[in-house]
Amino acid sequence: MGTFYPRSGRDRYNGCMTKPELVERYLAFAATLLERLAAKPDLDKLVWHYTTGAGLIGIVESGSIFATQVSCLNDATEVRYSAKGLREALSVLVTGMDEHQPGATVLKRYVELLQDSDAAPNSATLPYFVTCFSSLEDDLGQWRSYGGGENGYAIGIMVRDLIGTPNSLVARVNYDAGTHADVSKEAAEATLRFYREGLKEGIDDWDGVFLNLWDYTLTQLAPIIKDPGFAVEQEIRLVHQLQEPELLQLNVRQRKTMMSRHLPIRFPSAGKLGVPISKVIVGPCRHREITRIGVDTLLRTHGYPSGLVVSSQRPYQEA
Repeated sequence: MGTFYPRSGRDRYNGCMTKPELVERYLAFAATLLERLAAKPDLDKLVWHYTTGAGLIGIVESGSIFATQVSCLNDATEVRYSAKGLREALSVLVTGMDEHQPGATVLKRYVELLQDSDAAPNSATLPYFVTCFSSLEDDLGQWRSYGGGENGYAIGIMVRDLIGTPNSLVARVNYDAGTHADVSKEAAEATLRFYREGLKEGIDDWDGVFLNLWDYTLTQLAPIIKDPGFAVEQEIRLVHQLQEPELLQLNVRQRKTMMSRHLPIRFPSAGKLGVPISKVIVGPCRHREITRIGVDTLLRTHGYPSGLVVSSQRPYQEA
């Protein structure tokens, strides 16, 4: 699974004139939290990207799948969940400290920075873009939520074929509230520990530098920590950190409630095809066989082999 975006992470740290060994320490700690979250996916598992007919055509024709900026996901509040847990853990830590102890002021400041609202969401400017997959094959709940009702499609991709996209992490989403509490507590304690270690280094404006870089490290975990209420979706996520040259590739769309940002993701494992499609399921609809042949034709005209398309076994019900 690898560590979090090491190249871009080091660039960000070095730009703030911190020492490389501090960078390695922070990234290594983030990796231990990943282990605690049991986020490593099964590489030999087929996972599913549910989409509409227009979405499927766009994916095949462009050779890419859109990743969505974290504040623009269907549940706009989901990235606040992990921030809330960390804020609560930090608050408990601060309560037990004397205000004159080294780090007390910084912890209080961090708690304030983690405050969030609809009017000023902290996640709106984050550089993280997410592509969502489900472990559930031919699932009615997924068809209803993401397949657009009739004429939805599920694109099957092997997890191992998602690996290798630069500046990206592929991880299984964790929905366990107890684990979230433990991870938040560990992160809060590490906040104080790393702040005090850096304080001894005599780095200029250490309070501001530390909060910026430490929050940057921890925020990378947010997309793979979700409220237990979402557990039924069994998500695998590709989390991509936007790089400056990719700004020109961003796609901006007007949705019902917002102007959302999306980034096309191509997968090196697929070569010129761009997307390593192993299978496509035609969702519940009235004309399954005609549609199956149509999808097979779409794939073959773009270089995929025949025989990748099957029809859903779920019943079609008219609204």
